[in-house]
Amino acid sequence: GLSKATHDEIQVISSRRLIEQTIDSLGLRIYFFEKKGLKYIEKFKDEPFKLAVTQELLDSIKYKIQFTIKEDDGKYVVNVYAKKRFKSEHILNNIQEPFKTPVGTFNFVATSLPKVDGVYRINLYSKKQVVSTYGSKLKVETVNKDSEAIKLSVVESNVKKAEDFLNTLVLLYKLDAIEDKNIIVTNTANFIKERLDIITGELFDVEAEVENYKRSNSLTDLSSEATLYLETASEYDKKLTGLETQLNMINAVEQHINNTRNQNALIPANVVTEDASLARSIQEYNLAVLERMKLSQTANEKNPALVMADQQIAALRSNVMASVSSVKSGLMIARNDALRRNAQFTSKIKGVPTQERQFIEIKRQQEIKQELYLFLSKKREEIAINLASAAPAARTIDRAFTTSEPVAPKKNFILLAALMLGILIPFLVIYLKDLLNNKIEDASEFQQTIKAPYLGSIGVSRRNRSVVVTEGNTSPVVEMFRALRTNLTFILGSNSKSHVVLVTSSYSGEGKSFISLNLAMSFALLKKKVLLMGMDIRNPMLGEYLELTETTHGITSYLADESTKIEEFIIPSGHHKNLDVILGGIIPPNPAELLVSARLDDAIAQLKNKYDMIIIDTSPVGRVADTYLLDRISDATVFVVRQNYTLQSASQFINEIYDEKRLKGLSVVLNGTSAVNSGYGYGYEYEYAYKKGKIKYKAPKLSFDERLKDFYRSIGKKKEPK
Repeated sequence: GLSKATHDEIQVISSRRLIEQTIDSLGLRIYFFEKKGLKYIEKFKDEPFKLAVTQELLDSIKYKIQFTIKEDDGKYVVNVYAKKRFKSEHILNNIQEPFKTPVGTFNFVATSLPKVDGVYRINLYSKKQVVSTYGSKLKVETVNKDSEAIKLSVVESNVKKAEDFLNTLVLLYKLDAIEDKNIIVTNTANFIKERLDIITGELFDVEAEVENYKRSNSLTDLSSEATLYLETASEYDKKLTGLETQLNMINAVEQHINNTRNQNALIPANVVTEDASLARSIQEYNLAVLERMKLSQTANEKNPALVMADQQIAALRSNVMASVSSVKSGLMIARNDALRRNAQFTSKIKGVPTQERQFIEIKRQQEIKQELYLFLSKKREEIAINLASAAPAARTIDRAFTTSEPVAPKKNFILLAALMLGILIPFLVIYLKDLLNNKIEDASEFQQTIKAPYLGSIGVSRRNRSVVVTEGNTSPVVEMFRALRTNLTFILGSNSKSHVVLVTSSYSGEGKSFISLNLAMSFALLKKKVLLMGMDIRNPMLGEYLELTETTHGITSYLADESTKIEEFIIPSGHHKNLDVILGGIIPPNPAELLVSARLDDAIAQLKNKYDMIIIDTSPVGRVADTYLLDRISDATVFVVRQNYTLQSASQFINEIYDEKRLKGLSVVLNGTSAVNSGYGYGYEYEYAYKKGKIKYKAPKLSFDERLKDFYRSIGKKKEPK
């Protein structure tokens, strides 16, 4: 496993503090993009112009601000936008012209002129946003589980930007490591400087005192006796001077430790070297303090590790204090012993003349100060050498480099994902559509769910007209109506009497009026006398389909006025001579009462004598019961269902009507299907192909009667039915 030191270094190098310093150093809070085609390409250190922002304004930005710059006929349109805060537009005659926004004044500094019609975008982010972004981008890990080497990587669209970020981050990490390493030395250097300044002043004062004493007393040389005593005492003076120097330094260290301002601060390390135990205690204490400093960068005050570090520092501090007290006591004992021995020579010097004796005392103080000064100067030089030779513990193996292949987006993965989505999405869409859709979609499936006879399907007409069945028309939709007419004829039977057919549906909009009208036209083309009646008296629509403006004169007037005759309400359809129409008329307040009137039965009996086929467009049975009231006069009922419109529940509704025999001869038609080329309309397709030049021969156009004769001859009948 990794050592604790390696884990600590990984935490330091990925800390927000170092990332923030890197961002500030490189100015990564400003992103510059140039539009090329449909994409914006990020540029770094090769921008034609830069956004100039004062440090004060930069520090005040707490959210993203977007600048869009567009060159327009020598001028520059600048749009400044901050989401949900403000939006402003500025026209600049010069790219470097300042412009004022709600957050402050900005300007651009150009290194070259922007491109003609060029479009640029600059995003200015808050420091918190960028630090968070790069914190998530930066990945710090070991090369492998057996190595202490650390690998740094970052995913970035701009290669140069990524390399500069990593190189700068590593450089700042090294400087930070050197700074940590030099904290103890720097702290000691400051301590020695303070002491040296004090000793320098004291030495200057004592030397001045020696000079003044000599000048005032005209002393040029000491007597031979005094000189002999002084030389004899020099050994004890040197020892005493050294002890005084050490005691002076230990007192300074003690004052430093006892000072409340230096709580959890480093202790000067190499100023006390005579006692190895004290030096070792100070070193252990300083290392613990440095460790706490690193830990505090990534942990809060309540962190268990930080609390434990504080407890360890407190224990080491007590050890240092005990060692200082012990060393100080030893030095004081040694000094007192030196003073006692030196007193023996001092008593002998008393015989020396007063002036010379006083000079010897002053000279002794000078030597003590001088010795202390030389000691501190030596320590200062040692510390200076340590500072100059400090090197980071980490070493850069490779500078940042770009991978040969892009790491994101992964092309193969995207292609595979696109393939999978291309396969899954259609299945999912179909499944959800089938799950959520409650409309009738499939004709064959619908046909299997109903019990009533299935007459056929009617496709969507290519012509946007109400009447699609006309003389000579062989389009697919017309052929479908002919098939519908044939199937309905089988249900009605082959007897020659007149038939009454009701056309209904579940709800309005399913096309029952359209089916009624064109089914009537298809019977009229057989040279049968056909009457189309509009009995949907709650919502009459036949008048609009037939484009008849006079719609107030209809069946409701006949049923309400006993003085009228049914012949008065019959009008020509205008589409075929064999097709007549009776419209619904005025919407009555009592439709149900009118439909049960005996006058309706009389009218139908009279109309049967005049017409071969009577087709009645009735009300939707899903809304009102009007159609059930007309069942007494009908021979069959056509129930219209519309694909992708009628609910699937209509199948059950139709089965209930069929089982309970509520409507005579019930059969079903599916309207609005898309299968217009399912075999019907051969003549139409043939004619279409001729017009497109796909065939060279076109059969001569025959009349309807001639084509009908050909049809009967083709099925082996010598004579067509009457």
